[in-house]
Amino acid sequence: MSISQRPIPTGREILWGEEEIIVSKTDLKGIILYANQTFLRIARYTESELLGQPHNIIRHPDMPR
Repeated sequence: MSISQRPIPTGREILWGEEEIIVSKTDLKGIILYANQTFLRIARYTESELLGQPHNIIRHPDMPR
């Protein structure tokens, strides 16, 4: 999936294990520097697609800025 093809909300719940933690790291401007595998799987992006992108790329369209 390319960054220009933003995911459309599916209305489906995504589950993950109790031992899994969603982790991302950004710089002071909100640019993604790191995302762990759980974050990538849930966001439905690859690491190369997300690194260097603004963190709000994964924001739900109904969420205010």
